[in-house]
Amino acid sequence: MTQLTANIRLRPARIALLVSPSDRASIIRFMRICTCMWGGRYNPIIPVFRKPPKAWAAEFQGDKTGIDIARGYIRFFEPDAFVEAKPGLLETLGLEGLRGMTSDLSVTLDELLSPQQNRSWAELKFGLPITDALGVIYDREERFIQREPRSAMVVDRPPRTGAAEAMFGVFPTEEDSRYFASNYNEVYRPDPMPWSPQTWRQVYLQGTTKPFDPSSHTIEPERSWRHNLKLFAFDPSKTTDIIDLWNLRSEPAPVLPLPIGWVAELTNDIQAICKAEFRQLEGNSSGYMLSATLEFARGISEQARRETIQSIQPGLPPARGHNASLTIKHWRDRIWDAPGEGMMNAPKRLRLFVEEKRISLQVDQSGDRLSASFEPLWPSFAARYGAGRVRWINSLKVANYGRTNVATIYPYNTFDRTYPRLSFGMEEVLIGTDGWSMGQEYIRSSSSLQFETQEKAITGILTRAGYSVSLSEPGHIAKHVLDQLGGLWGAHLIADEEILRTMNDMAGAIRRRSNKTEEMQEEFPPRSRTVKQWSDLINRRKKRDYGRGDIEHFTNRNVIVLGLETRCTNCLHENWAPVDKLGYVLSCSRCLKEYSFPQNTDNRARKWAYRVSGPFSVQDYAKGAYGAVLALRAIDELNGHHGSLNFITAVRLLKEGKSIEADYVALRQAESFDEENDPEVIFGEAKSFSELDTVKPRDISRLKELALQFPDCYLVVSVLRSEFTEGEKVLLRRLVRWTRKLAPNAGPRNQVLLLTGHELLRTWGFLSDTWKSVGGRHAMFADFQHTRSLRSIAEATISIHLEMPSFWEARDTFRKKRNTRKNKGFLRVHGQWGKVLGAVSGPEPTEATADKDGPVHSPGT
Repeated sequence: MTQLTANIRLRPARIALLVSPSDRASIIRFMRICTCMWGGRYNPIIPVFRKPPKAWAAEFQGDKTGIDIARGYIRFFEPDAFVEAKPGLLETLGLEGLRGMTSDLSVTLDELLSPQQNRSWAELKFGLPITDALGVIYDREERFIQREPRSAMVVDRPPRTGAAEAMFGVFPTEEDSRYFASNYNEVYRPDPMPWSPQTWRQVYLQGTTKPFDPSSHTIEPERSWRHNLKLFAFDPSKTTDIIDLWNLRSEPAPVLPLPIGWVAELTNDIQAICKAEFRQLEGNSSGYMLSATLEFARGISEQARRETIQSIQPGLPPARGHNASLTIKHWRDRIWDAPGEGMMNAPKRLRLFVEEKRISLQVDQSGDRLSASFEPLWPSFAARYGAGRVRWINSLKVANYGRTNVATIYPYNTFDRTYPRLSFGMEEVLIGTDGWSMGQEYIRSSSSLQFETQEKAITGILTRAGYSVSLSEPGHIAKHVLDQLGGLWGAHLIADEEILRTMNDMAGAIRRRSNKTEEMQEEFPPRSRTVKQWSDLINRRKKRDYGRGDIEHFTNRNVIVLGLETRCTNCLHENWAPVDKLGYVLSCSRCLKEYSFPQNTDNRARKWAYRVSGPFSVQDYAKGAYGAVLALRAIDELNGHHGSLNFITAVRLLKEGKSIEADYVALRQAESFDEENDPEVIFGEAKSFSELDTVKPRDISRLKELALQFPDCYLVVSVLRSEFTEGEKVLLRRLVRWTRKLAPNAGPRNQVLLLTGHELLRTWGFLSDTWKSVGGRHAMFADFQHTRSLRSIAEATISIHLEMPSFWEARDTFRKKRNTRKNKGFLRVHGQWGKVLGAVSGPEPTEATADKDGPVHSPGT
């Protein structure tokens, strides 16, 4: 039985509306339905368009299509289910696979809140109705006489723009849905209020309850000190501004909506809010001040922006040093960009906290099936049954700290949930930044997960990419090595150069000789080492590694086996036999004759000695398995982050008749502060101790082939010796230059990570400590900035071993040189005339000069 740990978080379901940004009626209807849904105010609106609306046109200057923008919204919000304003929008965005899911994760807007058969009232198809929360709120709060009763409101005759729905919440008016408004009225006894600045003051300054408030029952948005208040000035007449206002609630900063037409009347209130927000951050000795931000919607004209600023600024407190009392923001955060594509500090989605717990998952095995059951969380106020299929969500973050052979890492499946199949029931599992998210329908019912082995999971991922996958002989050897060591955690036993060389020498050897006509192979049998030799070896290792590792650790893992050496009395050959094969009569492995066990008092006639066993008895450093295992261990423990790493060793990939080999393939969970990124895909090439060039051109070619098939993947090249040879550095520089072609996110197409014995054979501590102790160029990159993530470590290793600038330094150098050429007044002309002009203005950078000047970004890259 395998045990995993998991953290379960309860949250409301995220239901996304797919809609044309000009379809105001559908947007208003969706917002009204969301007022009836627990957590509905955080449901995103995904604009689907081919030609951007006029208010947004200046922001999308051809860098992305409208479909790219919509898919970017989906990537940011990671909806659990979808609502189509019009049928066919799923297909437009390439999400048609959701329509065939067993749990049916999409409905039309007409179906989202509609009566079931033979019923006169409408029910939600997704989400939890607020009527469940209203019943509890009444029983626990509103039915009692309160010392300080709070007032409540509804908007009387809301305007047809959708602004009241986005700011306060408005209930549906259809006959079959009026019971939502009736329940709210019975609980709060609200006062009808007009759509006016005075109502704004009542709600946002005096705390009057609005229709939206019950939908946030028990939900706590997770915010920090850096999430300052945001005043969002918008034009209610523009649906694009309504969409932006609505979606801003799903970002961490608290939002205060500000209709642009009300600014003049609310100026004094806005100034008072800015003064209250302008305060020193407690506990910060640098004098940092908190302040509000005034963000203008994209539909506000330049003239209206200037007038708004001019009316507000005169009444604001003066700045303190570099801290202004109000920050002005004229742009929308590019939430539609993939991580790394847009802003340096990319926006993140607001996390909602309701309840969480930590559990242990007992993974049972029945044949080839791995499964575990757990007790999910549910809202304390939820009715036992409901019409919604995805009423709330349980998000699990499963950790594999025990290094078991159970897959816990998968690429995010936001756009295709057909893989992996982690649920036994009707629920589809969304894998994303929240973890493994499962829709829940009933309370007090257990849920089950089905797991895969790491080998099966990664093989499945590669198979979906079109490859036929099989383990090569070194892959099977590495697998057995890990089994005997107890996984990557036990690989520290062999993380020592002297031990590795001793084990390889004990494993025997193969010598190949060839002439012009044939090749001859000579195999030498395994060798023994005495108990004293191994004891001395272990003691030297313990002095280096602060007392870690005893000889029992090696014998318990069957790395070495104790036996007795005796000499055959017939041919004088030295024989070794393990303890369980000893007897009064022994057999010689050379002459095959029997001889008597030496029972005399001459200790020289018999000698206790160890031999390596199992996969450790394979020559050539277990056919490279040691290098692959230690490289995986190093990647798992880089920068002290012992996260989950799923991998398979030495695979042969076949696609379209072409075979590619990799020493290992791994999926690594991004650092804890970088959860918006997909897990990192890693392909590795591992070499051993040879003093000759071990990295060959064919190895580089294989890595390039894999990089083309898996954009953004990491290419790791490792050697067990302490440095690369000069010949290897030439090949690796070419690989790095090749990977530095620009990707869509303006970063390198792939990352290259270089590892040597300094990283592979370290046994304890942080990578920064190891590099400091090595000194030289290693110590120059031992600070936090260069060891904080796998990406920064990769760039640092390139600088250390190849003496190349980082990608961004190279880009900056190239950009400056390009600007210098532009200042000479020559146009960049392709073809023959370009060569003539280049002869006058200076040569264009080529791949040969890109190493020094930076990568070249041509139209084709």
